[in-house]
Amino acid sequence: MTRSSGTPRRARPRQQRSIAMRERLLTEAVRLLARTPGSLPTTQQLADKAHVSIGTVYRYFESIDSVVDELRSHAIRDITTDLATGVGTALGQEPMDAMVTVVETLTSSFERHQPILSVTFTAGDEGQLWPEVEGPLVPLARVLPARLRPDLLDRELDDLVFLTMGATASLCLRIALFREPDADRDALVAAAARMLLAAFAT
Repeated sequence: MTRSSGTPRRARPRQQRSIAMRERLLTEAVRLLARTPGSLPTTQQLADKAHVSIGTVYRYFESIDSVVDELRSHAIRDITTDLATGVGTALGQEPMDAMVTVVETLTSSFERHQPILSVTFTAGDEGQLWPEVEGPLVPLARVLPARLRPDLLDRELDDLVFLTMGATASLCLRIALFREPDADRDALVAAAARMLLAAFAT
């Protein structure tokens, strides 16, 4: 049976066994992505890694791209939740400590999702977070700037958030995905926090 669009209908996990299989395929996909950062595995490689037939993979996912899309959606939700928690913690801290908390939180979240992020970004475009990430984070991104610069009008605050949000994402992605093996991670986090805090100077 097909949808009106002609796209084959995929099985929805209604039983515990189906849910477990779907999660298994997603878990094995992450492992494959981690093994070869930045490159997509094939559907056959995913089937082999999960020790299932390729037909089983196609029962749940129409392509490897649809697997990556689902992993990306999971990553977006987790990153948004992590940052919300970090911002909540930062609100009770002094400005420099607050900025370190935000940078550390976002960098750690990016590190946890490194396999899927590595497929999405290359060293040349790490500052371009996909729109699904930026959208939910915009309200959160206003909290600290509004606290640090209560003198700004709404339009001025929006402009500052626009710039610092992109800078924060880029800095944290660079630390999480592209730092040199011998780099001092804590020093990089502190340096990024100082750079961002400077943007809020009067």
